Amino acid sequence: MASRTLLTDFAKLYTVENMYYAPSSTVPPYYNYPDSIYCFLSSVDPWDDDDNPPTPKQDQQSLKSLLKRSFVSKKVTTSDICPVIQRIDWSENTVYDYYQDNIDMFEVDDNDYLIHNFYIKNRYDQIFKCLWNANGAPSVNEPFFEPGTYGTNNIYMGADGYKWKYIYTIDSQLKIKFLDSGWLPVPIGIGYVPNPLINPKNLTVSPGIGNIDVINVLDGGSLYDPANSALTVTVTGDGTGAAGTAVVEDGIVTDIIVTNTGTNYSYANASISSANGSGAILSVPVSPIGGHGLDPISELGCTNVMITCQFDGSESGVIPTDITYYQIGLVVNPISVSSSPDNANGSIYKTSTDLIVASGFGLYESGEYVYQGTSLAESTFSAEVLSFDQTSNIIKTINTKGTITNNAPVFGNLSRTVRTVLSSSSPNLIALSGYPIFLENRSGIQRSDDGTEQFKIVLGY
Repeated sequence: MASRTLLTDFAKLYTVENMYYAPSSTVPPYYNYPDSIYCFLSSVDPWDDDDNPPTPKQDQQSLKSLLKRSFVSKKVTTSDICPVIQRIDWSENTVYDYYQDNIDMFEVDDNDYLIHNFYIKNRYDQIFKCLWNANGAPSVNEPFFEPGTYGTNNIYMGADGYKWKYIYTIDSQLKIKFLDSGWLPVPIGIGYVPNPLINPKNLTVSPGIGNIDVINVLDGGSLYDPANSALTVTVTGDGTGAAGTAVVEDGIVTDIIVTNTGTNYSYANASISSANGSGAILSVPVSPIGGHGLDPISELGCTNVMITCQFDGSESGVIPTDITYYQIGLVVNPISVSSSPDNANGSIYKTSTDLIVASGFGLYESGEYVYQGTSLAESTFSAEVLSFDQTSNIIKTINTKGTITNNAPVFGNLSRTVRTVLSSSSPNLIALSGYPIFLENRSGIQRSDDGTEQFKIVLGY
């Protein structure tokens, strides 16, 4: 299924406004927090090429037309939103990048894919961060969490020399809703203390601004002989307490075992001194603030959020099941008739205008226009047919113009059907209220009585 998407300027507007008002204790009375988000479905007009929908537009005329052709809006709840990061599955014989504190680990290429693949998901939905890649060797041992499998500082180290830090396991409910071929959900809230730099409660976090989980050997040097001369690992930097011991094989330093991770480091270096041997070069990446795994959102470079929304069948009669539609979107802070002037808060709203007509001959067709007056061009009322239920004699319409007149005929411009309008009901949401922040044109989506449409929308900032 082909699609074309657009993150509108309204989404960027809210980001700017929230940043501006963040330091303030009060905000202007006209400022409207984005406290309600709705997913809407729109348009029964097919594209010229269904396999290649056009890119959405955000000029005012296009945005208004899109909202006028919507027929339902369903609320997005907190459980429908989750931060996500690029999915990287562990794969045998792949070289992974290791975390370094002196380079931008979140750098992306022209297609917005990470240049440094420094974390992975294993087959058990466990997320690990690579702290060492054995000097660029391929990974052949898949890391996994199990009591007793960790070495010093809770780091998984396989026979391939890689060092992996366990970060979290994807919750089963998050997996169902937010894991797909391109994205991994990242937990937020319970169990994860916010980054202390932006922590509104000023929580005390240990181990301070940074600790040292690993000391990596870039070059093992030569001629080291621990039997005749002790090797001393010295850590320098602006923190305190970090220490380690050297592992030597055949005169070469192969690893440094960290015996104390220390605290309050923002940078660090390490060296080996010994009466025998020379040439060892060490690397000391300092952890993010608070330590690895404290705040997955920030330390895995999360800049995307996934919003899911599911429409089931008729949604208890709110929407028809015999139509094909072509557009979906997200709108912030629409206003309902009952909530005005406050934002809508209901779980679902129909946004079609429904006409109850008298029994008669002929059937109105989805996509045609119905009208009252001498012609469609000279009509006093016109609307596009969303669907016609011949059992209940209800015409669901969108894109209305003018005012409907009861006890007067309504004509179908293509079907030539003529029925008398007995009554009508307006949309529950106020027309054109709210701010559309995301638009997507899709190949036609056919609805059915027992069908379910689940949408996963990823917004990047």
